[in-house]
Amino acid sequence: MNLINLILAKILISTLIVVLLAEISTRINPFFGGLLSGLPVGAGLSVYFICYQKGIPFLVTGIPWGISALSSSILFCLFYLMTGRYFKSGNNIISLAFCSLMGFISFYVSGYFIYKLDLNLLSAAAVFLTIFFINILILKKIKANQTIKINKKNSIIKLLIRGLIAGIIISMFTEIASIAGSRWAGILSSFPSTLFALLLILHFEEQNNLYPSVIYGFSFSISTLLVFYIACWYLLPKLGLNLGFIIVYLISISYLFLLNKSKDIFI
Repeated sequence: MNLINLILAKILISTLIVVLLAEISTRINPFFGGLLSGLPVGAGLSVYFICYQKGIPFLVTGIPWGISALSSSILFCLFYLMTGRYFKSGNNIISLAFCSLMGFISFYVSGYFIYKLDLNLLSAAAVFLTIFFINILILKKIKANQTIKINKKNSIIKLLIRGLIAGIIISMFTEIASIAGSRWAGILSSFPSTLFALLLILHFEEQNNLYPSVIYGFSFSISTLLVFYIACWYLLPKLGLNLGFIIVYLISISYLFLLNKSKDIFI
């Protein structure tokens, strides 16, 4: 597959995923949309295409930094949420841009410090789990209102346009990750690209009505990505890219199902 076809494949797959998540979030339940965003969709695309372009050993070397950088994804979401909560602007575009800026700053500053660390799988998991549980405690204090359902019809053209924009964003991040070193590839693969695209859509179209609940759901289900990375680290070198990814996704989906059943323990 040449570079152009690879980029087009990323955009197409990303578009379909984000359109589906946006519809779930706006028409059914934003918390559930955020919960599903915890599946390895953006990270999964990044990992798959980095492996496809650079090889499995290149990606596996950077997995400890990818695991640790999931804490950067948590900080991205927390800063996005807190900025939107306390920065009030009559212009929704300005609010969206400022929330995004603060989220990016938090991700890349924390990602830089993670890049400097010497990590193994265990220490990386410890970094992530520490930030994960602290974040859950913070979110319990500022819990977002849970908007359950909005019956909203969207035209096919509107869905495709917003999905295409999201797909381009995700493709850009996976391309950047694929040309970086293995540490930065691991870190950038953990950036919540699918979630970010979804937040942009919901923030623009619904202002502050839905995206806080989506962030809350994602912040709970991001632990699925820890399972995903560990499974990739162990299974991809043994089973190869395609078969390995099928098994890894089955494990991740099973974990998220069990997590959803036990979510009342945490929320």
